[in-house]
Amino acid sequence: MKRTWPLSVVVLPALLATALLAAGQQKQKADEKDQKKDPSATIAPLVRLAAAKTAFLKRAGSGSNIPYDLVTETLDGWRRFTLVNELAKADVIIEVFCSEDNDVAAATTVRTSPQTGRPERSASTSKQFASPEVRLTIYDARTNLPLWTATEHPRYALKKKDIENHEVEAAQRLVTRLHDQLEPPQK
Repeated sequence: MKRTWPLSVVVLPALLATALLAAGQQKQKADEKDQKKDPSATIAPLVRLAAAKTAFLKRAGSGSNIPYDLVTETLDGWRRFTLVNELAKADVIIEVFCSEDNDVAAATTVRTSPQTGRPERSASTSKQFASPEVRLTIYDARTNLPLWTATEHPRYALKKKDIENHEVEAAQRLVTRLHDQLEPPQK
């Protein structure tokens, strides 16, 4: 005896396979459209940085203005980027971060007195001598993705003039590293 299958058993898997195939093709076309709309999503960070023409300078951190001022002057003289005052006009954001060379920390502790069994409060302040940090980070202005970053730690000094000189040296090293990255020196 010959067995016959209902039409739905044969047609249903064929329809399901066709629907899945069509959905996959639509997703592939949508992905291709997204890549055409935003070609920067597939471009390497250093290529995007090299293609940038305009830059917005941003100061960050609670340290001195010396590294920011030096980077500003150097970029003006280099003429690799046109510095703009509006973020909307910039291709990249160049952030100059400088931390304090030392921080004051205050702490309040509560402990139990061994004599009375009651809580006692005590307050203390300390000065932490941490190595200051100067960091240069470049972001894509449209996507906010970091394209390049470098950090320098100025040498420690006690005199204000020496501290400032070491910050200048650290900022100069950062700008030199950026310059060499974008325009490698001839050998």
